[in-house]
Amino acid sequence: MKFYKKEGTNKFIYFFIAIFIIVLILQINRVIDKGGFFSLEQNFSFDKKPAKNTTFTFDKPQKMLVFYNGKSSQSKDILKNLEESFIFNKINYTLADIGNIVSTDGYDTFIFATDSFIGLQKSTFEAVKQATFDGKNLIFLNTSEYNPFNSISGIQKTGKVIEKSSEIHFTHKLFPGLDQHSPSSEMVVHPVFEVALNSDCKILAWSKEDIPLLWEKKYGKGRILYTNASFFADKITRGLMNQWISYGNDWYITPFLNAKLMHIDDFPAPIPRTINKVIQDEYQMSTRDFYKQIWLKDMLEIAKHRNLIYSGFIIIDYNNAVRKEDMKEVSQITLEDLDIEGRELFLHGGEIGIHGYNHNPLVFDGDIDFAALSYHPWRSKEDMAAGMNQLLMYVKKMFGKKIKLYVYVPPSNILKEEGKEALVKNYPDLNVIASVFYGDSDRGAYASEIGRDKTIPKLFNFPRFSSGFYYDKDEMWSLFNAIAIYGYWTHFVHPDDVISDDRGMNKTWKELKQEFDKLIGEVEANHPYLEPIRASELTQRYINIEDLKIQSEKRENKIYIGMENYREPFYMTIRIRNNSIKNISSGTFKEIYDTEDSKIYLLHVENPDLIITLGEKNEQK
Repeated sequence: MKFYKKEGTNKFIYFFIAIFIIVLILQINRVIDKGGFFSLEQNFSFDKKPAKNTTFTFDKPQKMLVFYNGKSSQSKDILKNLEESFIFNKINYTLADIGNIVSTDGYDTFIFATDSFIGLQKSTFEAVKQATFDGKNLIFLNTSEYNPFNSISGIQKTGKVIEKSSEIHFTHKLFPGLDQHSPSSEMVVHPVFEVALNSDCKILAWSKEDIPLLWEKKYGKGRILYTNASFFADKITRGLMNQWISYGNDWYITPFLNAKLMHIDDFPAPIPRTINKVIQDEYQMSTRDFYKQIWLKDMLEIAKHRNLIYSGFIIIDYNNAVRKEDMKEVSQITLEDLDIEGRELFLHGGEIGIHGYNHNPLVFDGDIDFAALSYHPWRSKEDMAAGMNQLLMYVKKMFGKKIKLYVYVPPSNILKEEGKEALVKNYPDLNVIASVFYGDSDRGAYASEIGRDKTIPKLFNFPRFSSGFYYDKDEMWSLFNAIAIYGYWTHFVHPDDVISDDRGMNKTWKELKQEFDKLIGEVEANHPYLEPIRASELTQRYINIEDLKIQSEKRENKIYIGMENYREPFYMTIRIRNNSIKNISSGTFKEIYDTEDSKIYLLHVENPDLIITLGEKNEQK
């Protein structure tokens, strides 16, 4: 008797076995510690390279003399902005209280950072006036009815004060992007004088009320730049101040970090598992499906189209556990979300930083208005440490032991000193806090300067300058103002901006995506050379120039530039008045802006000795 195998039965058995194996693999994938099997690596070096020094000597290096009034709060605020700018830009300057008798010899530019001239010595007044007439530069960073230099600055007479003047409208090129925008009255309000000017004054900017704000006046062989406003006391105009001073010099050199960074706060993070009306109406899908199938795909397409690299800042769970005993195990589905998002970030060349174990800022009871912000105070530093250890444990579990976390973004950009101390103690590799540049510290915002932290020198501060998916003219002013000083732009968004009532501006994702692309495109159009980098790469670039010193001197048709503590190649800009670069002794250069009477160049510096050969001098306009 013959027995025949049933072919259909065998196929069913093979199919069943295949399905069983697939399910088994998927289940193992759910429960194993993937960090041990599919380990990733994130490791940056922040060591300084050996320093080299210039071989040049300088007899008459470019120097600036800055007058301020120590009794004026307005003067102190202007001076704060000026010094932050000069320190970053390695400017060779001397400070002098307006009441002191100082020598004016050896200076190329005189700057008055004051609204009050009480105490100015007659001998100083005459010396500055004569030096300017003989060919030096004189710059005023604040208006004053009692400025003794008003008559030689082109002012025939002053009228009434408009206490709440607003806006800055340029009629002359100054710096790419910056001269195309004006801060709104919500951002900057300042007093100005109605003035009658001489016909030979060259006006570069006007107020909303058609009052001259910034102008230039020839005086003998020299030049005077006058500011008919008090807005340089505000941080929001610091970039304008830097470029105004730059415009007022025969040449002006600044390090330029030459970077664009895009931060995604709350990414990786648990994906909401709710039905949101905005998303449901537009895509007819759950919030979870939208983020996985639409939002992330669109963000990656934008990054490819606009040449961006994302740095994401992880949240482990949106709980309110601010006591160690309340910290429960995070669900498997949440860990899967975090794992997928994190690996997608790494796959596209990004960096993962820290946002928090949860989204409660590292502050204690009484530090902020918790009820208004819907947050919970941490009980102690020990509880903060427990949350931080939870984050490190889950990151290791998902991504492996080779992931070092260097950058921290405070939830809602809120942070106090105690929280900062806890961060350093519990995150061994942390070296950067990335919060905001503009903000109200009285309300808890961690608004910082650029560079090494003053209270914890291990840390650096590299704040962000703009945020959101929507296009906003004040945001554009903010970011161009920052590029005008530091040469980098960091913008941040949140995935849930799309479904937020205020941050979403009642717009669909399609509308927000278009505005986001417009925002990035405008920066790209004005600064196409900015290089996309990760958060920690910005730290590397800054460390390379942190202790750099620059001196420069013009000899005939050449500008000699010498550097101390030169380490690795870096970028700098130079603005040259009424001339152009013919060639440079090393490195590369390209013109990035032409204002008709000055040109701005981007240089890649490759040697501590640099000689710029100029072309033929243009006729002054």
